[in-house]
Amino acid sequence: MISKFIFLLSESIRALFRAKLPAAISSVTIAIALVIFSLAYFSYVNLVGYSYKFKSKYRIEVFFDSDLKFKDARDLFNTILVSDGIEQGDFIDKERAAELFRSYFNESIIDIIGENPLPMGGRYDINIDYQTSKQMASIVRNIRRLEGVDVASFQQGVISRVDSIIENILGVSMILGIIIFVIAVILVSNTIRLIIHAKRDAIETMHLLGATNSFIRFPFVIEGFIQGILGATLSLLVLHILSSLQSYLLEPLIKLPLIQPPNLIIYNIIFGLVLAFIGSSRGISKYLPN
Repeated sequence: MISKFIFLLSESIRALFRAKLPAAISSVTIAIALVIFSLAYFSYVNLVGYSYKFKSKYRIEVFFDSDLKFKDARDLFNTILVSDGIEQGDFIDKERAAELFRSYFNESIIDIIGENPLPMGGRYDINIDYQTSKQMASIVRNIRRLEGVDVASFQQGVISRVDSIIENILGVSMILGIIIFVIAVILVSNTIRLIIHAKRDAIETMHLLGATNSFIRFPFVIEGFIQGILGATLSLLVLHILSSLQSYLLEPLIKLPLIQPPNLIIYNIIFGLVLAFIGSSRGISKYLPN
C-alpha cells in the first residue's frame, strides 16, 4: 500500500516536471487569485473595523416639549432608553443644554435673552445591530410618536452615504472575487487536461491492464494539490512583500494603523487547495468520469 502511494506520488511530480509551463501558469494564476482574495479580505476587515468606529458615533438627538416638567422629561428619557436599538443615553436638562449652547456658540443663552428657554432632551447611542440608515429612521419614527417629544433626528444623509459606500465596496469585491475564482479554476482544469491529453496513450494502456479510474485519477489530483500549495506559497510571499512595503512606506504617511486579519496563512493554504481541487476535478472529469 505504501509503495503504491509512493509510486502515484512520484508519477504526479514527474508529470508536473514534464508540463512545467502549464503547471507554472496554473500555480501563478492560483497565487494571483489568492493575493486578490487576501487583499479583498484585508480591505473588508479594515473597512468593517473602521466603519464600526465611525458608527460608534451614530446618535439620535431628541428634544422634548419646552413646557415639560423635569420629572416628566426624565420619565420620557427613560422610556426612550429602553426602546429596541437604543444602547445607552445621556439625559440633557436645562442646565446641561445651556452648557452645550455656550460650548457651541461661546455665548451664554441667559446673557443673550435673559432666561433659559432651551428644552430638555437626550442623546442616544445606537446598538451596533441597528446602525443602518433604515433602522435608525425606524427608531426615530417611533420616538416621534411619543407624547412630549418635540424633535427627534439623526444625520440621515451622512449615514446613508456611509452605508452605500460600504455596500458598493463589498459588492465590487464579491464580483471581482467570483471572476478571479472562475479564471483560476478554468486554468487549473485546463492544465490538468493538457497533462491527461499528453498521457492519453499511457492511460489507455493502464485501462487495458485493469487499472481503475480511481487509481489513474489519483496522480492528477495530487498534481492539482501541488499546484495549489505552490500557488499559496507564492501568494504568501507576495503578501509578505506588500505588508513590508505598507509598514515602511504607507504607515508613516497616513498614520492610520491597519488591522491585520487573523489566520491569513491558513486561509491562503485552504483556498489554494480548494481552487486546485475544483480545477483538477473539473479537468479530470472529461477524460476519467466517475
